[in-house]
Amino acid sequence: MRGLLLPALLILTSCSSAPRALLVRPLEEAGADAADAAEGAPDAGLDADPTLGGPCTDDAQCDDHIPCTYDSCDKSLLRCRNVPDDTQCDDGVYCDGKERCVLLHGCEPGPVVTCDDGNPCTINHCVEATKSCAHDPRDVDGDGDPDDHCVPHHDCNDLDPTVASTHSEVCQNHKDDNCNGLVDEQPCVVPQGDTCPNAVAVGAPGTYAVSTVGADRNFATSCSVTQPSGARTLVVAVTVPPGPHVDIDVWATTATGEVALAMDASCGQPSTELACAFAPGATVMRLRARNQAPGTYALVVTTQMESSVELAIDYLSPTPRATNESCSNAAPITPDTPTTVSIIDPAKDLPSACAATTGELTYALTLGATSDVRVFASILKGSGQPVLGLRDPACAGAADELRCNEGPVPPLFARGLPPGTYVITVAATSPVDESILVKTYPPTTPPADESCASPPAAVENGTLAVDLSNNEAAIQDGCLPGSPSAAFDLPLAVASDVLLVGRMPENETGAVSLDDLTCTAAGRLACGTGSTPARVGKRNVPAGDYRAVLADALGEQDSLMALVRPTVPPTIVSSADVCATALTIPPEGGFFTGDTSTANADYSDSCDSASSPPFGAPDQVLTLTLAQPERVVFDMEGSVYRTILDVHQGPSCPGPEVSGACYVGFTPARSFLDLELAAGQYWVVIDGYAGEKGSWNLDVRVLPP
Repeated sequence: MRGLLLPALLILTSCSSAPRALLVRPLEEAGADAADAAEGAPDAGLDADPTLGGPCTDDAQCDDHIPCTYDSCDKSLLRCRNVPDDTQCDDGVYCDGKERCVLLHGCEPGPVVTCDDGNPCTINHCVEATKSCAHDPRDVDGDGDPDDHCVPHHDCNDLDPTVASTHSEVCQNHKDDNCNGLVDEQPCVVPQGDTCPNAVAVGAPGTYAVSTVGADRNFATSCSVTQPSGARTLVVAVTVPPGPHVDIDVWATTATGEVALAMDASCGQPSTELACAFAPGATVMRLRARNQAPGTYALVVTTQMESSVELAIDYLSPTPRATNESCSNAAPITPDTPTTVSIIDPAKDLPSACAATTGELTYALTLGATSDVRVFASILKGSGQPVLGLRDPACAGAADELRCNEGPVPPLFARGLPPGTYVITVAATSPVDESILVKTYPPTTPPADESCASPPAAVENGTLAVDLSNNEAAIQDGCLPGSPSAAFDLPLAVASDVLLVGRMPENETGAVSLDDLTCTAAGRLACGTGSTPARVGKRNVPAGDYRAVLADALGEQDSLMALVRPTVPPTIVSSADVCATALTIPPEGGFFTGDTSTANADYSDSCDSASSPPFGAPDQVLTLTLAQPERVVFDMEGSVYRTILDVHQGPSCPGPEVSGACYVGFTPARSFLDLELAAGQYWVVIDGYAGEKGSWNLDVRVLPP
């Protein structure tokens, strides 16, 4: 609007907002700016800054009604400044691209992540779980062996999954199966069970050793291993002798990789399939074909790669599928009495916050008095993990699940359950036999931090020790389902940037989340999971009362750091390619965003890949001067590539690397450093691992040591 012959004050109206005042610079001021620009005056070119608006004397005059901009009055220029903040547009989905805040428009989608690396020898795809790109070697036939045009001495025929450098040489098939340039050379194998006439014969219960070495994928099944096109199959002819009907029970254990099982009434006819069993990652699998008459059946064994397989086959008296599969048919369970549960073929029909691959069986627990309840689970046979649930009497809906838990430790724990009948669900991540033990105790008083109702206060800009060993998974905000958790009150007097950091033992999975007062999934503002330190940031959180929640899978001794500051506008780092043009970080820190895509590769990092090119990836540089010792926290959450954060100490740039201050952001949370730094000048190099580049965020918090 600047430069138009208009009064100094206009009233604008909109269909979507109330009338508001817009200050417009008088014409004589605009003319003076033009003259200043022509004469090279100090403020020449200010109007070329798209974030600058009209004149102002306070922040209230600068609201542009675009929610994703940070609006303020620049007191040094007496001009409005509206700074776009991309973090306010983030939809939490990585693969759909980084959303942008566009001046005068608001949030707009960014380009979808294509992951194209320009290499015809890779298959590129975006992985949402890791917020990264995968560049898999080209493997057209899906046999797990890359094309030898791309990786020498590997798959010499990438259109035939029965040919690979990982395949054994098969005798007398007139083919170079193992890609060594020879045909039918010794040693070679004669696979047994690769065709119906050549099926492995089994006529009685027992343990049998079979092998998919040299086998191809000759049998179709309704369930299979993760990459079925490159799988190996064999068939076992299982004969039930004359006599009564039996249940054919099969356990398969592989020496290497996944295994799947299927049972057909007739060999080579997948339409006659009686049962099929598979779970991702399982090296032990179970199948039961129920109530089968005397005769011969085809057991199809599928492995992801060539492997020896141990089959334990038994003929059991016929039993129907378990009837305790619903809330109304739950079987009674007695406290202090171990119960063996066989997870074979139950239907998966009850919603749960904890993920299970199998269906669930149900058990009714009746309490005559208010009690604490712990449910212990242990695997008796199989390679899966137990998955338990506790539901109120209504049982069937998602909201009826009171607690859930995956894994044998810690036990499922519910404190102070009133008298009544509850339903325990038992499932697993693959078919298993497991033992369930329910124990009841006199009710105990919950710790204050176990609930979001009236939790203790978080330590703002400090660290709080948290003991989760006696906490239940009572806070169900969906961040780390089924895990012991604790909540802390976090009041914000003004709009604030919040960074939560949870520390737990090494090799433990933990989570931090920022919730509203409900502490529900619907009220969750941000969630971060992973190994220590688990962390999550949320910018420009409105003033109000919130909950900082910490959880870990095992209920350990942890700590929570809640870093809070009034919201600061993002500082856009547009150049800073070398030390000479490094952007200065204010003494109090701030939030910075940049993009290394067009930068040069100038500096090397000790934590970079050994195969990186000289000087590594394109990089940008910031500098921080500390007048006294400080604790400085650097967080790069929201960056779109595997970042390297490398801190050096001056005065010459880049100077020696600070010990322990080079961090690769392999996880979705990217690079993170928490450093105790002496007074002096520091150079912060924003780099990329193994040559990666792109847009990045850097949150810098300067705290007392």
